[in-house]
Amino acid sequence: MKTLVRLLRDRRVQLLVFAGAFLGSIFLLWAWRSGIRPDDLKGWWKELEVFLGDSPIWLFAALVVLPGLPVPSSALLFLAGIVWRDKPGSACGLAVIAMAMNLSWTYWLAAGMGRGLVVRLAGVFGVKIPEPAVSGHLRTLLVLKLTPGIPLFLQNYLCGFLRIPFRLYLPISMLCNGLVAVGLVLSGVGLGDGKIVPALTGVGLIVLGVLATQWVRGWMRVKAEMRKS
Repeated sequence: MKTLVRLLRDRRVQLLVFAGAFLGSIFLLWAWRSGIRPDDLKGWWKELEVFLGDSPIWLFAALVVLPGLPVPSSALLFLAGIVWRDKPGSACGLAVIAMAMNLSWTYWLAAGMGRGLVVRLAGVFGVKIPEPAVSGHLRTLLVLKLTPGIPLFLQNYLCGFLRIPFRLYLPISMLCNGLVAVGLVLSGVGLGDGKIVPALTGVGLIVLGVLATQWVRGWMRVKAEMRKS
C-alpha cells in the first residue's frame, strides 16, 4: 500500500495520468461529434495492428524517431508490446535498441548542429552562450534525467547542448529510462495476450523504476544538504 501511495505521489505518474485522461477526453469528444462508433474504432485498431505486425520496421522507426519530438514514448512502447506480443523477449530487445538509437541521435543533434545554431542566433542579439562546464557532469545528468516534469526529448537535447560526455550520458540514460521502458513493453504484451504474468511483471518493473528514481533523488538531496552544512 505504501508503495502504491508513493507511486501515485510521483509527479511524473500524475502528469502521465492527467495527460492520458485529457487526450482521451478530447478524442472521445471528437469521436462523438464525428459520429464514430466503437465498432469503427475496433476495426481501425485491428487494421493498424495488422499493418505494424506485417511491417515491423515502421514501428521500430517510430520508436527511434518520434520520442525525439513531443510524442510520448510510453504510448509507443506500450504499443510495441501489444503488436510484438508473440515474441516478448524480442519486443523488449528491439525497444531497448530503439531507445539507445533515439538517445544517441537526439544527443548528437543538440551537441553539434543544434548548439551551433543556438550560438549563432544568440550572437546576432549580442548574447554569448557560455562553454559547457568541465566538471559536475554526473550530477547535471542525474538532475535532468530524474527531475519530474522534464519531457524525455528535452532531457536528451539539453544533455547534448551541455555536451555532457557521451560515454557517461548513454549508459546512465539507459539505466534511468530502460527499466520503465521494458516494463511498459511487457505491460503491452500482457494486455495484448490477456495474460496476467507479463502484465504484472511489467507493472512491477515500472514501480521498481519509479522507486529507484525516488531513492536516487533522495540520495542527491541528502548529498546537497551535506555540502551546504
